[in-house]
Amino acid sequence: MKRLKLFFGFLLFVGAGILINSCSKEDAVKGTTQVGFYLTDAPSLKGFKAVKIDVQEVKYIINDSAEVNLPITPAIYNLMDLTNGKNLLLSNVVLNEGEHISQVRLVLGDNNLVELSDGTEVKIKAPSAQTSGLKVNIQEQVITTSGYAVMIDFDAERSIVSKGNGGYSLKPVIRGYVVQNTSAVFGHILPKDVPFKVFTVVGTDTIATISDVTRDNFFMLHGLKSGSYKLEFQSGTLYTTMNVSLIGGTDKDLGTVEIK
Repeated sequence: MKRLKLFFGFLLFVGAGILINSCSKEDAVKGTTQVGFYLTDAPSLKGFKAVKIDVQEVKYIINDSAEVNLPITPAIYNLMDLTNGKNLLLSNVVLNEGEHISQVRLVLGDNNLVELSDGTEVKIKAPSAQTSGLKVNIQEQVITTSGYAVMIDFDAERSIVSKGNGGYSLKPVIRGYVVQNTSAVFGHILPKDVPFKVFTVVGTDTIATISDVTRDNFFMLHGLKSGSYKLEFQSGTLYTTMNVSLIGGTDKDLGTVEIK
């Protein structure tokens, strides 16, 4: 497949007050709110070197009614580059007072592929995503004077399904949330040269990441609502748990977590 140049820049969440600022108060116009749309992913445990999705269109629905095209440039994005706090700004829009984002829809093109651990590239298809699009429900009201961010969290690992003939298909698993209504928990792990799976179970879903040894074994779980969580850290025979209480909109820095 002909490689396409990736047109994106990363925004890295840092500090205890991790927020994506879509606009400043000075830029806000009375009666309007600026909303940024971002794309992120969780690291893969399956050894994929890359998972590339061909984003052709992004649409958003206002108040369960009007559907609007998000102004983007179609491009191919490697989801493996968007992990542990890294994310991609797709575009910004301005909403009028009383409007909110109720749903986002991603329409994919034909050039989706997965690069396996041995470097082999395999094309993957997602028929529904290439026709009606991938529907991501938001349904969150936001009270803010400085704009907010809608995060589209694409779980690449769970979305790539191995087929019996040795091929792969794309059955996207995506969640969406308003960053300012949620919390992130993050920190570093010792030993710093051992990657750990860090995860928590929320209802029937598991939110997980893999610590990044190239960044002092940094990890981040994000998009968590207010509540108490049991964090689990696992790598081979090394395992520990930690209980964390979060209040939506306030992030928590766990510092260094030493696991023996």
